[in-house]
Amino acid sequence: MNLDRNTAVLKAMGRIEGFKNDLHRLNSELSHASLWLPGRGLEKQCTEAVRMIEDIAERFERKLVVTLVGPSGSGKSTLLNALAGVDDLSKIGHQRPTTDHLVVFSGGPVDQNDTGQLAEVFDSEIVEIRANPAADRLEHVLLIDTPDTDSRAFKKHIPIVERAITKSDMLICVFDAENPKRRDHVDFLAPYIQKFGGESLVCVLNKCDRLDEPELKNQIVPDFLEHIRMGWQMPADRVFCISARRNLKDPDWDETVGPKHDFDEFEDLKQLVDVTINRAGFIVDRRLENAKHLRDFVFEEAGHEVLKNKAVLADAADRITAAEKKALGNAVVGMQENATRQFFGLNVVVYQKLAQRWLGPMGWMIAIWARMLIFGSGIMAVFRFGRPLRQVIGTFSALRHSKDAKSVFEDPEKDQRMAAAFRNYRLVVLAHWPEIAKSMVQGGFDSSIRKVEDALSGTDGFKDRLASIWTDALDAEIERLTGKLSGLLLQILFNIPAIAILGYCGWLTLQTFFSGSYLSGDFFMHAFWAIGIILFLSFFILQVCIRAAAGVGRITGKAFEKLKSQLEQLNEFNHNPLKSQLETVLGLAILAEANRQ
Repeated sequence: MNLDRNTAVLKAMGRIEGFKNDLHRLNSELSHASLWLPGRGLEKQCTEAVRMIEDIAERFERKLVVTLVGPSGSGKSTLLNALAGVDDLSKIGHQRPTTDHLVVFSGGPVDQNDTGQLAEVFDSEIVEIRANPAADRLEHVLLIDTPDTDSRAFKKHIPIVERAITKSDMLICVFDAENPKRRDHVDFLAPYIQKFGGESLVCVLNKCDRLDEPELKNQIVPDFLEHIRMGWQMPADRVFCISARRNLKDPDWDETVGPKHDFDEFEDLKQLVDVTINRAGFIVDRRLENAKHLRDFVFEEAGHEVLKNKAVLADAADRITAAEKKALGNAVVGMQENATRQFFGLNVVVYQKLAQRWLGPMGWMIAIWARMLIFGSGIMAVFRFGRPLRQVIGTFSALRHSKDAKSVFEDPEKDQRMAAAFRNYRLVVLAHWPEIAKSMVQGGFDSSIRKVEDALSGTDGFKDRLASIWTDALDAEIERLTGKLSGLLLQILFNIPAIAILGYCGWLTLQTFFSGSYLSGDFFMHAFWAIGIILFLSFFILQVCIRAAAGVGRITGKAFEKLKSQLEQLNEFNHNPLKSQLETVLGLAILAEANRQ
């Protein structure tokens, strides 16, 4: 038995850690949505549930605690005496309250470890411990009789009853069958019933022998079950119709008023207590079930809050997605509108890339032309309007950076384009934010998110990130086109004329040199001009091809198309803390729906 119990405890402790981990994970998710108002209460519930589960785990080695609760006159003390088999274990009388403190009954010898689990929580003055060896069948159970919940000492007793319920593993809620719909008793128990599940919740209709049996079975019990379901938002696991007094050794009936019938489910209730729960293994299972129910209760509460607001929060998410798409599209439009002039140095970069790829005479011509473009761009800057000193510095800067291919970073219009892009982005976001904030507030978010500055939170690096993506797109397009214009067949085609004339002139020169006859200077002059004409003509045709295939407008147009296809990388709302919190809450909605299936 002890080995089985120890094994059960070890398994249960593993599951307990799993429940705690679930609650810690939920609490962590809620902490990421600090502006979602329902999450604040749910975080406190998670913390409290973890504490209660830890308390349950500490009591695995202790006896199962069964608490009787009920209003004045419902017969709690009588029921406890009947279950214990000792008529005077708990005081019975007509003076209210009959019980003004906790009475803890332990079957068999009093074990300080068992009763100490309650005495250490309650003041010794309000806890009375009683034992009777005749009830040794309740070896693993502690029965608690609580003060009345509706007596004249109501305010004094409520904290006692609350603490007793908190420390209990099983509740037996006792009602007077003659008046079972006591609203004050149902309302009082409702928040505590939510923390108990399965077989831990038992309802008892006492004094059933005072009512007509058909009325009891066909009307009172069904009405009572519906009343409990509406009041507690959950059904009772078991309902017993009993007569506690009938099951005392000395019922002490009034001679003029006796039982109206023999219908009594006391033996079923006693069987539940004596056999079902009075097992060592069941104690572990019961407490584990209570811990699981605490975990499930918090998740159900979170799911209720999230699903209640899911529709309006999903609408806010859709609005954000639409605003994001429009804002990023307008940002690119702003860049294009400010890119009507040619990009400074873009053609230089194209020729530099080609010079690195081309071989032969055309490679030399392309390299010379690229260097001339760099020098010419610097010279032209001197004749533009502006500060002369800065223009002269720009000329030398162009020559100094001629070995680099940094098209975007050398573009003086870059800052204007990025500023225009962010301006367009900002205007769209600000235009859509009031409706987005309205939906989020309706979904439970703090109204402080309506502030305009929150709409652009996280967009500080917008221009830099956009510039980085634009640079990558532009460089990728330049690499693609220059690679296409540097194919082997194309190089052979444009190099053949110059190589042919150079080879022919060289062959004639060597032939006459070795034959001893020398060519005149006019020959070399004409050869020089012939070679130059062929080179320049071939280079001119190549330039036409380059302009057609890799013109500034074509490159930037293709780059903008590529940029639009990569705008998801610039999802600035993902950097907005408010959207992150919204996504966290919607993620909890998915989890809640999964738990309900």
